[in-house]
Parts: sequence; structure tokens; C-alpha cells
Amino acid sequence: MKDDIARQIRDEAAYERFGTRNPRCQHCGESDRSALQGSYPDITCYECSARLVGRSPIEGHHPAGRHNSHATVPIPVNDHRVLSDMQRDWPERTLRNPDGSPLLAAAATIRGWLDVLWLIVQRTVGHIPVLLESLDEGLRTTYGDRWWESLNLDGVKA
Repeated sequence: MKDDIARQIRDEAAYERFGTRNPRCQHCGESDRSALQGSYPDITCYECSARLVGRSPIEGHHPAGRHNSHATVPIPVNDHRVLSDMQRDWPERTLRNPDGSPLLAAAATIRGWLDVLWLIVQRTVGHIPVLLESLDEGLRTTYGDRWWESLNLDGVKA
């Protein structure tokens, strides 16, 4: 619950900074507020900004957080910003690990990789359920509530 409130506060601060509740990169359409900079209408994502000035669009990410491991993985700059923002929702003691607890370091490693897996799933297939639901609604409007029968798809099952 505390994490949800902290995230909502960060969201609201970003919307105010961007000057819109629907910020998007003017070049590629990136919409995650963690990956954006500027203000409406000149909002650009970090990846497009890097490319525009000839910088690498890849950065080293510490999946377990800097205080838990020196290991980094190469990751696109927008995804790095999103993952770093997700780390802000971890328990402070796990992220900072002030005493160097190996259990907290292990917890951070697992949290980090769960975040990476979540990001991969969201960025690659996360849009598909909404797309399929919208398509179903359109087919219902055009062909009726049992549209699959009209299209001879009776035997097709998920």
C-alpha cells in the first residue's frame, strides 16, 4: 500500500512536470513516465535523446541495486529508467542494504530479476490482451455476439 501511494505521488509529480496526463515521446511514442523527459509538447524519451546526440542507447543496469552487487547487465536506456524506478518501490532496507546482509542481497537479486521479467513480459506481450478484447468487441458489433460462428471458427479454442 505504501508503495502504491509513493508510486502515485511520483506519477502525479511527473504529470505536472510534463504538463499532460498522457505523456508520450514525440519521436517513438514511448509512454512510461520513467523513460520520458521534457514538457508538453516537447517530450522525448531517453532512448531517442541518446540517439539524437550520438550516445549509446544501452546502459548498464544493476539488477540487485548498486549496494547489493556490482554486477550490471546491458539494457536499453528507457528500460533502465523503468527498472530503476521500480527499485524505488522495494523495501528501503533491501535496496540500500546498509549492513551488507547476504540475505537482503539475495532478496534484492530476486526482486531485480522479477522486475526484469515483468518488464520483458509487459513490453513484448502486455498489449495483446487489450488488443484482443478490442477486436472481440469490434467483431461482436459487426457479426453479433457469436461472431466466431459467422466466420466458421467454431472449432478454434484458446
